Amino acid sequence: MSRSNSELEDWLSGSDLPGQQLAVVEQWVAGFDPDRQVVQLKLGPYKRLFLRPAKFTRRFYHQLFPLTIESWPHRWQIPLFDNFCTLDVELDVRFQATLQYVHRNAERVETINSHIQQLYADVVADIVNRELQHLDDGLWVREGLSQHEKRIALELCEFMTMQQIQAEAKCRMTATFAEFPDVQLGKDSVFVNVLRKTFEFNQEKARELLRQQRIAEQMELQEQHRQREHQQQLLEMQRKLQQQQAEAQMQLLLDQEQQLAAQREIERRLHADQVLHQQQLHEIGFDIESQAQQQLQAKQRLLEAQQIAEQLAHQAHVEDKTILAEIERRQAAQQRWQEAGLDGQDTVSKKPDL
Repeated sequence: MSRSNSELEDWLSGSDLPGQQLAVVEQWVAGFDPDRQVVQLKLGPYKRLFLRPAKFTRRFYHQLFPLTIESWPHRWQIPLFDNFCTLDVELDVRFQATLQYVHRNAERVETINSHIQQLYADVVADIVNRELQHLDDGLWVREGLSQHEKRIALELCEFMTMQQIQAEAKCRMTATFAEFPDVQLGKDSVFVNVLRKTFEFNQEKARELLRQQRIAEQMELQEQHRQREHQQQLLEMQRKLQQQQAEAQMQLLLDQEQQLAAQREIERRLHADQVLHQQQLHEIGFDIESQAQQQLQAKQRLLEAQQIAEQLAHQAHVEDKTILAEIERRQAAQQRWQEAGLDGQDTVSKKPDL
């Protein structure tokens, strides 16, 4: 009986949960220097950075940059276990840049603290989030949050030191339960664990219900997917049928185009033959017309030659008649002279001019 009571107490207290005790962290000492200043020596292209010594005389080529101690607060409010618990995290960080860090970021010496905050803000949030993941085991309900607070502060200081930045951090976590605001960690751990076990049971029921809903949704999605596949198959069949019809129509058009091309070729050849025939007829007609014209021209030339011959014969006949008439006239004149008793010399000397 005592053993069963012990097991029940372990279950109620949460000691049955797996986990390891967190190591006790040591106190971190930052070692700030409130009077730390960086001197920039600049002569022409030559530059040099060094810490301001105790005995320092400032020259015109010196420029001082104080490395102040910066306070950097962070605040988060994180709901846990589906708002069953709200965790308020207050992290206060104080840091101061060292000469080594300034050397690595000399171009930002004037705004070195703002540069550090902008550069490492996400790293700080990651350190806190990693530590908050350890709260899932539930041991913090019984043992409190102090060890987690120290681990966050220590890890943050170690990281800043690795970056050659002196830092110290203080972290404070406060857990509040929405329906039980008076519950205190450590003192009421058994009661809180009962609440947590009840919450986990309800959460398991909710997860099972969600799982069943997801199975139903998956079955519905599978049915929708099957219907979509069926519709896609119908669409694919319709697409193939349309493609076949389009290909058949295209082939019909190609056949018609080939027939039209063959018909045009036949018509072109017939037209070419007709044109050639007409051209040959035209050439034959032209040859006949040319021969007729040549014959007509030959006849005309023959007629003209006959006319010229007749004209020449007529002209020769006229000239013959003229000469005969002249001869007869002279003979008649000579006969008249002879009859008139004139001698031959006088006749000769008085012979009329022709």
